[in-house]
Amino acid sequence: MRRQAVLFSLFISIFLLSLFASRQKEERSQKIVDRETQEKYNLFENPQICLGCHVEKFSTWEKSQMSRGFSGDFFQAQYYKLALLDAERDERVKGLKKGCLGCHSPSAFLAGDHPPSPIPSQKTDSFWLKRDEMRLYAQRGVFCDLCHTIEGFEDKVPFNHNYLSHPTPGVDPKRGDLEFPWSPYHRTVRSELHESAEFCGICHNELNDFGVWVKATEMEYKEGPYPARNIVCQHCHMPPFSGKPAKMGPLREENHEHWFGGGFEGFVEGAAKVTLFLDESSLKVGEEVNFRIEVHHLAPGHKFPTGASEERDLWLHVGIYDEEGRELEQIKILPNPDDPYDMYFITTNEKVAYPTHSRYSEPIERDSLPEGDRIYHSVFLDSDKNITYAQWYATEEIENRLRPLEKRVEHYRWQVPERLSGKDVILKAVLNYRRMPDSYARHLRIQTRPLIEVGRDERVLRIH
Repeated sequence: MRRQAVLFSLFISIFLLSLFASRQKEERSQKIVDRETQEKYNLFENPQICLGCHVEKFSTWEKSQMSRGFSGDFFQAQYYKLALLDAERDERVKGLKKGCLGCHSPSAFLAGDHPPSPIPSQKTDSFWLKRDEMRLYAQRGVFCDLCHTIEGFEDKVPFNHNYLSHPTPGVDPKRGDLEFPWSPYHRTVRSELHESAEFCGICHNELNDFGVWVKATEMEYKEGPYPARNIVCQHCHMPPFSGKPAKMGPLREENHEHWFGGGFEGFVEGAAKVTLFLDESSLKVGEEVNFRIEVHHLAPGHKFPTGASEERDLWLHVGIYDEEGRELEQIKILPNPDDPYDMYFITTNEKVAYPTHSRYSEPIERDSLPEGDRIYHSVFLDSDKNITYAQWYATEEIENRLRPLEKRVEHYRWQVPERLSGKDVILKAVLNYRRMPDSYARHLRIQTRPLIEVGRDERVLRIH
């Protein structure tokens, strides 16, 4: 009897929470969008409903980039300052107004709210129905009910948000990878798709209007060694752990984290290893030293960097330092005469990159980094063969990114200067990562992205 009473109380609590949230979101959304659009938004569950049972899952999702897919400062700036402007003035890319939302705010995309109202700059958190201020439905980003109602994808290849989701006014079945799932609030369906890399490819593969794969993370994974080892995206980006998926559910040996870690601190460090190969540690003034550095792609199941790879920078900085850590001299990469594209893979601060198509914008600094370092990235060229940071204008990609488990060898030459005679110095090689060039962030008037150290190696050299 006691168990029945507890279950009855649980059902009543969930029912009242659902009723309250439905009424609350209806009252708020009437002030933001028209009733027809509001009803389409309301086909999906409020993420706060999921919070009622999935406390741990919600708390990690709420801090993740998935929840900030729409509200993040970079997407807000790129979408409203560049993409929408290009969509209005250029027929070739008019689909940007709608298409960007397909992955960054799927509920806005499916509701036909193109574009949603922009978010004031002071409101950038991801809690989309914060009680003390009005929030937009689009701010859900990529949220619980969207992912867990996806039934499949159109065609044979997952790309360009070709998910199949048919939400209804009722409580729809939720799909996931747990065996024998159960919930007192919704029906549950076991889904093999949710265990596959293809599920991620729905949004992490993107083909632009000019036939260029501007994102191909899942495709890169398929071409690598990990599919044969039965290792998929979720093993790293949603790592399994033991615990309860829901507070009233059974303890499971394996369910998945919802942090969705990616190119940020706590995830990028150690993704590649740097090793210096130098025969001598005692050098003479005037001596010319040849050495090499191996960069070993260790962890990611895709190319590194990946995603919006025209913005992501991975670069190898080599220098001579004193014992206090001050850089005395930068050692620049030797140009590779056998690579006709080598100039794209050596850092430069020339103003040769464009925020959008070169016909519409002024150039900015390409890298905003010390000149002469080896950089691993993608370079997108527009129809005038100029570098563009607007992936929607890419007509060609030139890239040298690291492939899974690849060992890349770089060659250097250094002539020992007389001013270092009698000193001990440190030869240091550091592999760094950041999410976008500082010049691009400054152009968009958003915060510059932090530098993250991926790996390093160093040698103490005695100069005679």
